[in-house]
Amino acid sequence: MAEAIKEAARMRREHGWKTYLIKFNDYYSYTFNPKFFPNFELLGEVDAEGKVNPVPKRKKSFFHT
Repeated sequence: MAEAIKEAARMRREHGWKTYLIKFNDYYSYTFNPKFFPNFELLGEVDAEGKVNPVPKRKKSFFHT
């Protein structure tokens, strides 16, 4: 999880893009748009310092309505 947070924070600092920490089963990653990932848990938005801020509502996948 630490590597995913570190990389998401780097993308936020270098490019200014919003990044989100997501979890698949036991694998952590980051994304720029969590709606495109089926079967994930959205953990929060990652800021430039690497802090994970909870999102107001857990977003479900674009494919699961």
